[in-house]
Amino acid sequence: MSRIKYEPKSVRELLTKMKDVSDTMIDLAYAALQFQDKEIAEQVRKLEAKMDELMYEIRILATMSVRSTDDAEKMTGVLQIANAAETISNATEEMVDLVLRDIEIHPVIQTALMETEERTDVVEVGGGSSLDGKILSNLRLPSRIGVWILALKRRGSWLVPPAKNTRIRGKDLLVAKGPEEGIEILHEMAGVPWKPRSLGRRLRKLRDALARMRDLSSSMVDMAYSAVLFRSREVAEEVRELEGVFDGLNYELSLAVLRAAKREKDVGKLNSVLQFVKYMEKISNSADLIADVILHGVELHPVFARALEEAEEQIGKVRVSKRSPLAGHTLGKLNLEVRTGVDVFTVKRGKKYIFNPADRVTILPGDYLIVRGPELGIENLKKIAAGRGKLPPLEE
Repeated sequence: MSRIKYEPKSVRELLTKMKDVSDTMIDLAYAALQFQDKEIAEQVRKLEAKMDELMYEIRILATMSVRSTDDAEKMTGVLQIANAAETISNATEEMVDLVLRDIEIHPVIQTALMETEERTDVVEVGGGSSLDGKILSNLRLPSRIGVWILALKRRGSWLVPPAKNTRIRGKDLLVAKGPEEGIEILHEMAGVPWKPRSLGRRLRKLRDALARMRDLSSSMVDMAYSAVLFRSREVAEEVRELEGVFDGLNYELSLAVLRAAKREKDVGKLNSVLQFVKYMEKISNSADLIADVILHGVELHPVFARALEEAEEQIGKVRVSKRSPLAGHTLGKLNLEVRTGVDVFTVKRGKKYIFNPADRVTILPGDYLIVRGPELGIENLKKIAAGRGKLPPLEE
């Protein structure tokens, strides 16, 4: 067994990289399943190897950082969160293994992934399009249309993720994530016609349950990190409660699979559905472990909070004032993910939390929005929410 070369790094740097690598792995794993793409699946495996290296280094640093019982107690919380992140990455590797081992993926998984709130898509850049020749950071895709470029393929070589100074070329293949409206705009920018997919009605209940579980597990991870960042026991308790909701959906889905087996000619494909759910369950369980650190009152090492703040996709808390152009409008009308690149995954209204708020939810003065997105997008949203900035128009 080859020994991993150890180079000294700060715990903050390692945790930041772990969170970013983990996020990218989850998104690419869903893309690999949706498109049954072995090349994308292989990129997930490469990232899993990177995660193993990071875990090796953070365990060494944790050992070296402990100088007292108090240090050990604080580092225990960091390691629990780091181990949960590693479990998430392991689950994504197991997920793409379904593709790499040529296991037949039931079509309901693919249609469910096309129905989730945040989509993944693969877009080829047309020569002479508005993307051709542009530097990625200058396009400001996350802030403008809410779309993140997860990976770029050029002449058989992959950049995962592409650097901010990467210049996009014609015939580049982009793996992207974002809201449906943002993905549609990206297609237009790439010079590729947008073709909405018809999902049909077959196995609709099973498809809807899978889509909800996918969104639920992802939201739990976001809320768990939010609970840590804001030291919020209330949010952590909600994560614990949502773990129970996920378990209930898991039971209902198992029954739905058994019912579907009566009508399926090839029941073997349905096994891929059960495997998919098992891996999502590992992700939701890991979110619960992160929240558990707060629920047990473990004092976290301060480097963990700084690590979250420096991650590429950050979590922020935004208060809406009476003067804000957000107040009095529904989330659907505001369309913040496309306009600012920021996703609202929780609304706090007094002591009430609205998780995964629907488009019809109206934002009121005094609401707190718990959001995720790029640093610039969050800072701009804070100004808008305080009444010190204007809401950008939707891209034409």
